Amino acid sequence: MEHAVIERFKSLDEAYLARAPKSERMYARFAALSSLNAKQDVECLIERVFEARDQLNDGLGAWKAPAKAMRLVFAAALVTAGRSAKHFFDVREGLKERRKARGSRHLSQGGSCAALALLAAGGHAHQADHFYDNLDAIAAPWWRREPMREEVLAAAFTALGETPEDCAVRLDRTREALRSAGIPKSHADAAAYEVALLDTDYGDIAASWTSLNLAVRGRSSLRHGVGKTGLAVLAAQGDGASMADALVRSFETIKEMRPRVSSSAAPKIAMRLAQMQMGDASPVGAAADLAAILAAQAAMVAAITAASSSAAVATTAT
Repeated sequence: MEHAVIERFKSLDEAYLARAPKSERMYARFAALSSLNAKQDVECLIERVFEARDQLNDGLGAWKAPAKAMRLVFAAALVTAGRSAKHFFDVREGLKERRKARGSRHLSQGGSCAALALLAAGGHAHQADHFYDNLDAIAAPWWRREPMREEVLAAAFTALGETPEDCAVRLDRTREALRSAGIPKSHADAAAYEVALLDTDYGDIAASWTSLNLAVRGRSSLRHGVGKTGLAVLAAQGDGASMADALVRSFETIKEMRPRVSSSAAPKIAMRLAQMQMGDASPVGAAADLAAILAAQAAMVAAITAASSSAAVATTAT
C-alpha cells in the first residue's frame, strides 16, 4: 500500500498536468509538490492556484522574475500558505523600497524568492528592515556567498521573529554539527541553510549520513540527482535507515509515473516526498514548501544544461 503522501502527490500531479500546457509539465509537478500541505480539496486548490498564477502574470509581465513557467510553482506555494498574489507584490515592493533606502545588496530574482519565503513562513511586508538585518547577520563573504539560500533562510528567520544574533548562532551551530558528522565542508555549509530551520538535536546525523549513502549506492541517477547536499539535509532529520527507505521508495514510484518525470526532476521530487513521509520537522510549517521552489530551480538549470550539452554534441557530430 502506498504512503498517503505519495498518493496525495499523485493526485495533485494528475490535476496539475490536466491544466498545464505540455511545455510546463515539469513545473506543474513541482507545483504539486508545493501543494502537499494544502488543506483544500484538489479541485478547489487547483482553481485558486491557477487564478493566483494569472494574477502573478498580470503583475509581473513578460520579463520580471520569476520566469513565467516558474510562476505556477510560486502560486502553488502562496495558495498553500494561505497568501495571495497581492501579498506577494506588497512584500516584494517593501523589500525593494527598503533595499534602496538602506543601500543593501540586490536580491536574487528581484527579491521574489525572499518575498515568497517571508510570506510562506507567516511574515509580512512591514518586516523588510528586520529581514535585511538578519540577512546581513548570516551573509557569507561575497566569494563564497549563496544568495538565494541566504535570502530564503533570512526571510524564514524573520517571520519566526529571530534576532540577527540568534540567526548567526543557529546557522553556525548547524554548520558545525553537519561538519562534525563527517559531511564534506562544502556540502555541509550548503545544507546548513535548510537544516538550520529544523527542530533537531543533531544527535544522529553521522549514522543517518552513512545509511543514506549506502542506500543510494548503485543508484547513480538518484545519488547524483539528490547530491551530497541533499543527503546532508535528509541525514539531519534523523533515522537514516527509515529516511533511506522512504527516499528509494519515492524514487521508484516516481520513475513509474506517466507521463514520465524528467531525470533532472525525479530525484529532487523523491527527496522532498521522503521528507514529507518522515514528518518534515521544520517549525515554520508552510516555509518547508520553499524547498520545492529551490528544487524546481535546480531541476530547471539541470534541464537547460543537459539540453545545451546535447545540442553542442549534435553540432560537433555534424
